[in-house]
Formats: sequence, C-alpha cells, structure tokens
Amino acid sequence: MVISKPKISQAIILAAGFGTRMQPLTFKTPKPLVKINNKPIIYYILEELKNNNIKNCFINTHHLSGKVENYINEYKNINPTMNINLVKEEKILDTGGAIKNIKNKDASKPILVINGDSIIIPSNLENFLAQLIFNFEPKNMDFLLLLDNFKNSIGYDGKGDFSFYNNNMPSRIYRNNIDSYAFTGWQILNPKIIDQIKINKFSLNICYDKAIKKNSIWGMINTGKWLHIGTKNALNSSNEWFKKIKK
Repeated sequence: MVISKPKISQAIILAAGFGTRMQPLTFKTPKPLVKINNKPIIYYILEELKNNNIKNCFINTHHLSGKVENYINEYKNINPTMNINLVKEEKILDTGGAIKNIKNKDASKPILVINGDSIIIPSNLENFLAQLIFNFEPKNMDFLLLLDNFKNSIGYDGKGDFSFYNNNMPSRIYRNNIDSYAFTGWQILNPKIIDQIKINKFSLNICYDKAIKKNSIWGMINTGKWLHIGTKNALNSSNEWFKKIKK
C-alpha cells in the first residue's frame, strides 16, 4: 500500500448543487445527504478525509444549507478532531467560483477538491486517495485529476473526458471523449490558478483549459470503485451494489 505523504492538509467538498436529476427526492433532502447504504453521500467523503489524516475541510452550501449544517454538526460531535467549515453561497458560483469564494483556505498550499456526489470505495489492496496525494507534485502540476475507465463504475453515463499522453502514472492529460477516461470528481489543485481568474462565477473547466496550455494538468487512474450519484437510477444501482457486497 502507498503511504500518504503529509503534504495535503486541506480539502473542499463541493456541495451547493440542487440535485435536479434526483428530484423529487432532493426537494427536501440536499443531495450530499441522500443516503447510500443507510449513510449520507457526504459521510463516505468525510471518512476518506479522516482516514487519510486530512482534518481541515471546507464545504460550500446553498440548496437546503441548514440541513447540511445540522448533519455536519452531528458529524463533528462524533468526530471532534475534524475541523469542518461551511461556506454558504447566496448565489450559485459554479465549481471554480465556489473554490475562489472560500477565503479562509490556505492559497499557498495544494487543496484536495471533491464533488459532493462522488463516492469512491477503496479496494482491499490500495488506498486510492493516498496514491493521489503521494503523486501530486506542486512544482509541475496545477491539477492532478483522478480518472476512471468507468467500465466498472456506477452512475456515470458519459463518454469520457480526458486521455493520457502515456502509460506512466501519473501522466499529463488532454481533453478527449472518445475511448477516454472519466473524471471522478476527486482532484488535487493549486489554488493560485483559481484565484487568478478575475470573475467570481466560473467553472473549473476554464482553469483546466489554461492548465492544458501550460502542460500542468495531470491525471492518474482510480483503483477504487467509483459511484457517481447524480441520478435516481445511480442511487438505486449503488444501493443494490452495497447489498451484493454484503452477501
């Protein structure tokens, strides 16, 4: 097993979305609190952070933010070593704007950023997050994305996002949606590239395109089981998968 280097100390969970494709379930339940195997999606993410000694976490909120706050308070009571701060967005700022809006982050250090609807269950042999952390090199990388071939994933219905330049991991990557790899929503980034954007509402895709031109966006292959909980079908399939592995 790869041993995690202590060089990532902060994380951001992007959790402000409306969960439109999961309505009507998300009319009353924010998507990060939708339950998989009787536990909220965000629980699995927080447990991965805790297990990899990442104690400082920011969570952006918007839709039903009070319910997210209540759950996080309960989680912190059980896990007092976790320093979790909520940042409420009055208006949705998109993925890049959300990161820029978190003023208390340490912009001099890399940040682990996770989509709030993405669960990765580690394999028995390898710690995917420890591998991601181990392979991030601040001198060469603005982004290190965790990619998946999605043939064995649950809930992803796209065609892929990126391809690798070579088979050595990690590798520089480029945009491609033919016979390519999907972005899992787990990444490590240099926050300075985010703060350079002059507008307040923007997608991380703007930053990815800049990094592609600089040859500073890299990727590596996920070794865990990726559950992308974006739809009701994905929710049902994920719960069925958990039932099977319990047998």
